[in-house]
This record gives sequence, structure tokens and C-alpha cells, in this order.
Amino acid sequence: MAEGFETRFEANYPDILRLARARLSREQAPISTVTLAHELYLNLRDRENLKFASAAQFMAYASRAMRSLLVDMARERLAQKRFADLIPLTLGVAAPDLAGTPEQLLALDDALARLGAAEPRLMQVAELRVVMGMQVDEIADALGVSEPTVKRDWQRARAFLHDALGVAP
Repeated sequence: MAEGFETRFEANYPDILRLARARLSREQAPISTVTLAHELYLNLRDRENLKFASAAQFMAYASRAMRSLLVDMARERLAQKRFADLIPLTLGVAAPDLAGTPEQLLALDDALARLGAAEPRLMQVAELRVVMGMQVDEIADALGVSEPTVKRDWQRARAFLHDALGVAP
């Protein structure tokens, strides 16, 4: 039976905090972990049609919504501060380091959107890996594909992102 947002959010609150903590563990974070988790809740609570068959499906949706919130915050910060010092954005074998500037976060968001237009599943894999920091087995479960498929998709997505962002492998 599919469960609604409120039920899933409450049941997965520790995971939401872990996700928020992972995304905001950098010194440049404009808000706290709890604030980001609560912003996510406030942003999604009134959407009546949200139903989730599993916790993995909910977390995948939450990661996408959290990415959107962070991108919106980056845009807002850019509007306030136009010239930030660039911090290298890295895309290692594991999840990339997103400790960059608002410009870099927006460039990553744009690259993910372009990847999604060409290869939607690659974008989903990259988003779950980059935004959520999910492991291969967790991504496979969330997307209903095999682990080898996730590994191949991540290699392709990472190559696309390296090229799109002009980042050395």
C-alpha cells in the first residue's frame, strides 16, 4: 500500500536529516541541517497526491526536492552576491564534492537537466548519487534496476558531467 508524504516524512526523518547533513556539511552552507529538512517538509506537505510505495522511492523524491531547494537558495545567494571565489568542483569515483559556489551548483543543476533531457535514467542515477550520496545498492533499489546497470549508468553520467562542467576526471 502506498503511503502519503506526511507518513513517509515522519518515518524517514532521520534519513532526511542525514541527507540534509550530507548536503550542508560544507562551510558555505547558508542554513542548518534541520532548517533544510523543515524547508523540504514545508515545500511538500500540501501536495495531496504524493504517494510512495517504498522508503527508497520516497527518499529519491526527497533528494530531487532537496536539490531544487538548494538550487533556489543558490540563485538567491547569487542575486545577493555576484562575484564569489571559485572553489574546485570535483567528480570523483564516488559522489562528487559539491562544496562549490552558487555558480557551480547552478552549473551542476544545468548539466543534470541537460543529461535528463538526453538520458532520463542517467540523470536519476547521477542525481541520487550526487545530491543524496546514495550507494549503488540503494540507487538500484530506488530505481528498480540491477546494481551493474547502476554502475554502468553512473560511469556514463559521470563522464557526461565531467564534460559538461569542464572538470578533469
